Amino acid sequence: MGEPATSRAGGGPVHQRADDVFAAALHDQTLLLHATTGRYHGLNPVGARIWELLAEPMAEAALVQRLVAEFEVTEEECEREVSAFLSLLRDRGLLAAG
Repeated sequence: MGEPATSRAGGGPVHQRADDVFAAALHDQTLLLHATTGRYHGLNPVGARIWELLAEPMAEAALVQRLVAEFEVTEEECEREVSAFLSLLRDRGLLAAG
C-alpha cells in the first residue's frame, strides 16, 4: 500500500475509502467490514464522520477544516488526531492506495 496522493491544490495528502470496505451504523457507532480480510472495525461518532467525509477523495487539510468547523477542537489538535486516525485506517487497509 503506497502513500496517499498529494493534492494539486497543496492541501496535502488526499484520502478516500477503500472499495472493499462496507459500513453500517449500529447504536452509537459505525461498524466497518473489510471484505478482503473479513475483519470488523468500530468507529465512534467522530471517526464515523471522518469516514462519511471520505466517501469522496479529500485532502487531509480540507478534512481538518471541515472537522474544526463541526466540532469543538483546535486546528492543531485536530491535525494531530486526524493524521493519527488516517494512519490507522491506512495501516488496516481501509483507505484506497493513493
